[in-house]
Amino acid sequence: MPAETVNIEDVDVQMGAMKRLRSALDTQAVGLTVADCEPGWEGPEHDHAEADHEEVYLLIEGSASVTVDDRTVELDPGDAVRVDPEETRQIHNGDSRSRLVLAGANSVGEV
Repeated sequence: MPAETVNIEDVDVQMGAMKRLRSALDTQAVGLTVADCEPGWEGPEHDHAEADHEEVYLLIEGSASVTVDDRTVELDPGDAVRVDPEETRQIHNGDSRSRLVLAGANSVGEV
C-alpha cells in the first residue's frame, strides 16, 4: 500500500479545534489528531472504555491541562500524558493559543 500524505491545514476542524487525521490518512489502527486550541477552549469530557482505546496527549506549544478522572495534569510544551481507555479525560486550554497532538490506539495489554 502506498504511503498516504496529508497536510493538517487541509483537514476540516471539528469541535472548534480538532483536526482528525485518521480518515485523511486511511489509518486502520492508529488515531491521530492535531488540536489547535483558542484561549479558554475545552474539549468534551469522555472516555474510550467501550472501544478499549488508550490515548497520549502531547503539548507542542502554549499551555493546557488534561483532567483525568479526578486529577488535573498541567502540561508544558514537550510534556505528554497517557490516558487509559476507561479513564475520563478532558482537555482545558490555557490563556493563549496552544497546539496538542493526540495519538490513540487500541490497548494491547501487557507487552
